[in-house]
Amino acid sequence: MKIIDRLCLWLGYASAVAIIILMLVVVADVCGRYFFNNPITGASELASFLMIVVVFPALAWTALEGKHIKVDLLVSRFSPRAQAILDSITLLVALGIYIVITWQSVLESMSVDTATGMLRLQHAPFYWIMTVSLAIFCLSILVLVIRNITRVVKR
Repeated sequence: MKIIDRLCLWLGYASAVAIIILMLVVVADVCGRYFFNNPITGASELASFLMIVVVFPALAWTALEGKHIKVDLLVSRFSPRAQAILDSITLLVALGIYIVITWQSVLESMSVDTATGMLRLQHAPFYWIMTVSLAIFCLSILVLVIRNITRVVKR
């Protein structure tokens, strides 16, 4: 499980670097457009692909860190054991849904064969970044389920 933790941390770092690159591209494009009347060619295409690199690799890290949105008005009143059981059930449902999403992403990634209009960037590598990130996200959910089950068994 430490391997998954470390991998998710590095994916979180990769997302952070992608955010910085995205910010620099957008700032340079806006400055070029308004101050020099010369925007960066294909900046919007590049920004849309960078959003994939920002969002999907960070999913697993966010899940393992417990930083996703959680509404626990009612559940917070339950015992720790009941909370762990409900968390496990919720995570198993989420895992099932994300396995289906990941499988469909694999099918889509295998069939994509297009490029952007201006920069001629291939779509496939970004589809595969999304697919692999979703698979790692599924692994991180599985790690969380195992951790919750061990919490339940220990009590």
